[in-house]
Amino acid sequence: MSFRTRIASIGRLLRLQWAVSKSAFLLSMLATVLAGIAPPVEAYVLKKVIDVCLAQAGAGLVWTDAVLAVLPWLLLMAGSALADGTHTVVDHGGNEVEVPDKITRVVIDQIPILSTYMSYFGGEAPYIVGFCGSFKTTISETVLKNIAPELMETADTVYAQSDLNIEEIMKLEPDVILYNANNASHAEILKASGIPCVGFATVGASTEADPIERYAQWLKLLEDVFGEPGKMDAFISAGGEIAADVEARIAAVPEDQRPTAMILWKYANGVPMVSGKGTFGTYWLKRLGVTDVVVEEASGFTQVNMEQVYTWDPDILFLDGPGLLNLKTADVLGNNVGGADFSTLSAVKNGRVYNTTLGMWNWFTPNPDAPLVLAWLASRTYPDAFADYPLEDTIREYYKTWYGYDVTDDELAQMLVY
Repeated sequence: MSFRTRIASIGRLLRLQWAVSKSAFLLSMLATVLAGIAPPVEAYVLKKVIDVCLAQAGAGLVWTDAVLAVLPWLLLMAGSALADGTHTVVDHGGNEVEVPDKITRVVIDQIPILSTYMSYFGGEAPYIVGFCGSFKTTISETVLKNIAPELMETADTVYAQSDLNIEEIMKLEPDVILYNANNASHAEILKASGIPCVGFATVGASTEADPIERYAQWLKLLEDVFGEPGKMDAFISAGGEIAADVEARIAAVPEDQRPTAMILWKYANGVPMVSGKGTFGTYWLKRLGVTDVVVEEASGFTQVNMEQVYTWDPDILFLDGPGLLNLKTADVLGNNVGGADFSTLSAVKNGRVYNTTLGMWNWFTPNPDAPLVLAWLASRTYPDAFADYPLEDTIREYYKTWYGYDVTDDELAQMLVY
């Protein structure tokens, strides 16, 4: 039911109550107005209304007088909501969500969308009032902290990405919450708050988790949320041109010259975790045209043992980079990894261990740098075919054009030689 329809229904009910009893009218009006406004106006606003009523009653006013005391504020709130309006968004979970036309306060729960959000606003991150503190740890190691420093000053809703504290979120009075559409437990709690919640797909969704497609899907959903259709078409198209050029070069590489590869997603206490079928890594390796040694034997993010890694023995070992994996290339090449011996791997013997770097975000997860990530991966995988590829110039131009940011030499070195 639209907001206008709810208001009309409320009006009819109020007229009926007035004819019966003025006292009953006032009490019913409070209940019905709150019930009618609840879906599009945040639950924290309703709590404030009730708190004011209780405070007025506590000061000696009868309940009906207390209601009258907040009536003008209630009507003002309803009028403001009606004037601003709402629109319906269909999120990646298939949910129809009614969001305000005017959004000025955003909370992000779990989904690593901060860099994509920044790209949506061309180098800024306005309106965000809260997200998990662990994301700040990742941001602090990226160029994103310099492009949108306001992100480092945003409130922490929780620290760990998997945690949820709805009370802290509600204190921030968001107009909308952006969350992981695949997290059913978070979704249930968030939706119960009455705050509009929009789900963004990561892995495990009905659509494939190709990072290059996924970041574009995130941008298109942000267009829907903010009511700006087509805003990101040029940006997405420019990224598509970079990806198409890279893939054309890869296509020219003979099949017998394409290596095997795997992605080490996490590692702790001697136990490796690999990026298996259906994860972001699956699609990166697919676009690279290499043989993914993991995909037929592991699904999702899977714990394995080192004996299995020795059996796979990839020609190239990609490390999943800061924010997810603390190992660096030098650690593996120097065999300085506690609890495991990587020295017998062909990738280590031949110096073909590459750490997924940080540009805007961890480069293996969906992010607006995705076309650049593909170019970087391809240049490492096929050094001869990409010997003349202008990777550094492409990165600098992309950042300048789309983020309004001049990448420094130090920042570029950090991106490419992590």
